[in-house]
Amino acid sequence: MKNFVKMISVLMAAIMLLCSCSKKEEALSGGKYMLVTGKSGGAYNSLGISMAGIWDKYLGSSTNVISTTGSVQNIEMLVKGDADFGFVQSDILYYAQNGKEMYEEDKQKGLSVAANLYSEAVQIIVNAGTDIQTVSDLLGKTVAVGKYGTATEAAARQILEAYGITYDLITVKYQTFSEASDSLANGGVDAIFAVSALPSSNIHIYAETHSIRFLPVSTSGSGSKLRKSCPFFTDGVIKSEVYGTENSVSTVCIDVMLICRSDLSSDSVYGVISSLFNNLDELSAAHSKGAEINTGVAKATKVGSLHAGAKKYYDGLSAEE
Repeated sequence: MKNFVKMISVLMAAIMLLCSCSKKEEALSGGKYMLVTGKSGGAYNSLGISMAGIWDKYLGSSTNVISTTGSVQNIEMLVKGDADFGFVQSDILYYAQNGKEMYEEDKQKGLSVAANLYSEAVQIIVNAGTDIQTVSDLLGKTVAVGKYGTATEAAARQILEAYGITYDLITVKYQTFSEASDSLANGGVDAIFAVSALPSSNIHIYAETHSIRFLPVSTSGSGSKLRKSCPFFTDGVIKSEVYGTENSVSTVCIDVMLICRSDLSSDSVYGVISSLFNNLDELSAAHSKGAEINTGVAKATKVGSLHAGAKKYYDGLSAEE
């Protein structure tokens, strides 16, 4: 009888172990995910489709890629639990988690970082023949800052203020890039603020028929206030060969990030991140931005906190080095 009871105990322990392993495997390779991206056919949406293809291929997951209006809507859907993963710009995540700009007095919670992906550059465009050489020279000028309330407009305002220029000291035009480029061509504005990955197809098209320059921006020197007021900015360069300009110019950048709900299991996020970074060659073949994504950049987030599952993956890489 004692032997029978012992056998039953061993059998029950084995069943419990198998169930535990099965649940872990299910979390790693069979999840159903909702990934919110950007406008249909845009860079975020196409990258999301490529990434989801890799997740589903190697995890056996089922990922629904949703087109949206961008970062603000993505954060809203994640906070409400209507999405699991999403792309956001680092400045929008900073505003959301700190209750600033479009999230004034309305801090958003429950968001974690899965990975930094690549950078988007602030580009301040002027016609090549103008006497405007620096951001400070925009004092008293007419400046297109993007549509009101957008990430581009917020970045423009922050940069101008860091150089001592508030909106009441210039004539502000809340225009799309298409509207602003027409204005720049006919003298309706003196400068355009744009935020995009390099190169921007819109800027490239304009540069094909117009000689342009970019105004330098930095988080040091005259722009040092940016380091404190906008910790999400990083320094970058618009190289001359990008648009065929005469000189390369310093600028500031924001990161495109993959974020997720904080309440997702560690195993689920670990599985998604490991499948992505273990197959970057496939991502690079499927999407041009894949070549810019790497673990060194991915874990170096300046905004937000890494999800436990993502941190587990990155810590594992460090231990192997």
